Amino acid sequence: MRLPKPLLNVFLAMSVGCIALVSSAAPEAKAEIEIEVSLKERYLWLKDSGNVVKRYPIAIGAPESPTIPGVFSILKKVKDPTYYSKSHHKVFPAGPNDPVGVRFMPYLKSATDGKVYAVHGTAWPRWVHLRAAASLGCIRMLNSDVIEVFNQVEVGTPVVIR
Repeated sequence: MRLPKPLLNVFLAMSVGCIALVSSAAPEAKAEIEIEVSLKERYLWLKDSGNVVKRYPIAIGAPESPTIPGVFSILKKVKDPTYYSKSHHKVFPAGPNDPVGVRFMPYLKSATDGKVYAVHGTAWPRWVHLRAAASLGCIRMLNSDVIEVFNQVEVGTPVVIR
């Protein structure tokens, strides 16, 4: 009986007192997805292994509620979020008219006041088109753009804000 070459290699390795796992498949390269944000330019770049996959316009925090620079990571991913406005005591149901849009990816929760900072969509696309400094510290994207990013990142994806 003739053994296929991979099985023959395992058999030969076992016959000399060692066990070898033999695989003919090459190891799969792992993508290194990262989000980079420029507060000055007001763009978000989705990167793979350091190479730009796509650039997206964003709106950032207003001067009185700035977006915090630093290195963070996606804490969770929420599809069709519901927004609870503390100041207006109002619940906004999921959908395009939701102030946080159709996707929500928090990357920082303040230890001092519990405020959550996130990359999310918006009900006000004009802010993004103008690349305005108008949010409460979050990074706002067009709903179509945030869906693209959401579909390509995982919990733990680095978020670098400079």
